[in-house]
Amino acid sequence: MSDITVLNTDVLVIGGGFAGLWTAKKAREYVEDVLIVDKGPRDWGGQGSMSGGDMVTLHEGEDLNAWLDDIVFFNDGLCDQRMTAETLEASLPRFHDYEAMGHTFSRDAAGKYATVLQRGLKHVSLTTSHPTGKGGSNMHAALVRSVKSLNIRRIGNLMITAIIKDGERAAGAAGFFNLSGEPVYIRAKAVVITTGTGGWKASYLQNSLAGACVELALDAGATLRNFEFIDNWNVPKLFAWEGQTVLIPRGGRFVNAEGEEFMAARYSPVLGSRTDTQYNIRGMVLEAKAGRGPIVFDVSRIPEEYLEELTPAAGWMKLNDSKLKKLGIDFFKDNIEWMPQPIASEGGVATGLDGSTEIAGLYAAGTAQSLNAGVYFGGYSICHCATSGYITGEAAGNYASGVSSPKFDEERAHALLAPVLDRLGKTGIAPKDIIRTLQELMTPPDVCVLKSEKGLRRSLRRLEQLKEEVLPRMGAEDPHYLGKMREAQGILRLTEAFLRASLERTESRAGHFRADYPARDDSTDMYWVEIRQKDGEMFTLRRRVPVEEYPIKPYRYYMDQFTFPLEEIRSFA
Repeated sequence: MSDITVLNTDVLVIGGGFAGLWTAKKAREYVEDVLIVDKGPRDWGGQGSMSGGDMVTLHEGEDLNAWLDDIVFFNDGLCDQRMTAETLEASLPRFHDYEAMGHTFSRDAAGKYATVLQRGLKHVSLTTSHPTGKGGSNMHAALVRSVKSLNIRRIGNLMITAIIKDGERAAGAAGFFNLSGEPVYIRAKAVVITTGTGGWKASYLQNSLAGACVELALDAGATLRNFEFIDNWNVPKLFAWEGQTVLIPRGGRFVNAEGEEFMAARYSPVLGSRTDTQYNIRGMVLEAKAGRGPIVFDVSRIPEEYLEELTPAAGWMKLNDSKLKKLGIDFFKDNIEWMPQPIASEGGVATGLDGSTEIAGLYAAGTAQSLNAGVYFGGYSICHCATSGYITGEAAGNYASGVSSPKFDEERAHALLAPVLDRLGKTGIAPKDIIRTLQELMTPPDVCVLKSEKGLRRSLRRLEQLKEEVLPRMGAEDPHYLGKMREAQGILRLTEAFLRASLERTESRAGHFRADYPARDDSTDMYWVEIRQKDGEMFTLRRRVPVEEYPIKPYRYYMDQFTFPLEEIRSFA
């Protein structure tokens, strides 16, 4: 192995998006040196920088218990109530922190914050950012200004491939610069994973999403949770558009080829299209199977008073809108065909309320931390990245300030990094071909939407074949493609986690629907599906949800508002 760059820090934050920036900001209050590393360019900002910047916020005078009751209902009872309550309680202080950093949230004509209720719920709302189309990039700019003022180090184009441990304690990480291939060791007292859990590099703005959370956490000995849940998302077929979570409450709806709002007519008369994407997509699949496709997004019922507010005014969305209009496409005048697409995982690392894992000194925050159960309201990720980053940064910084430097095992780091760098300069199967195959085995309806044992095992067999026959033949002609190779390997492990967890949950609940188990199983205690690793192999287990310790005992279920035809559903099994 060539000469190795060795870095030292108190707290290492892996991932330079919103959660990573918030974590570093807070950790810096406790230690002298915080280092953020990201596999992308230093200032790209993660997925949050491309978002609308809308944020779930419990404003003054709003009832925490009413919000929590709504969220437990929305998740069909499968909700970590302690972490959810912590997130909601911390949302307003972080909201005001954003304002103090110079970010602007929208207000109505009366000067009140502009909020939008979510998914047909009575209390949960997001607060929109201003101007429309640039909220995420403005939030990122505000965070970067803040971390710069604190002299927090940030390094881009550095791909972390392994957490290094001193016994059962985190001691740092190993990786390489993906522009040069130069190996890197980082010694740290505390390590925080904020990479997100990744996705399948779908179209839309998610094509850069390929987090390293699964392999980093599992290989370090941490536990994963909720990997049966993914973001199935509705997207325009031919281009990108951000803001569905605001468009639908304002009057947008999905209609079939007959001009019928099929969700209201057939599957949920009360909610219609004003529901979570998982339910809309189940309806879309059934409509297409019945020959009533394609599905279009109808914006004709959005009141004129909202159109100016919803039209992109800045950022990539403004550029997107302008280019579409030059092509003769007006989003607010034309009925645009949409399609379902699995884009990202909702799983994460199982942590304590402070982001800690069972490995001393190893933490997770943001979307790398397990919270959601596959149903989603707009602005929740922005909220959770801020609140969990702040909370975890405090815990990691406080821990690092009170411990001595761990022993960094360079021999172990070399053993983990050498097989990765040995691929550099070798020809072989391209990473994009692996990713394309993984996309193909993820997208059948009986794998990602109306899951069945038959479909899940079919994809799992194909995945095992990829592991045995194709991965060993991958090549990386240069450092850039070495990074892409690592991404492909990570997406494969993410896919395996999804398939194994989906097989383990033999019921339908929240964002998980099994065509062969289409009902909720109320005969047993609720459980989390967790994943651990032994001898390099994943295995699943069920962890009982401690409902007796929670303030709300589930008594109503969001899924009960829908009637999907069982005969049609079972045809996917």
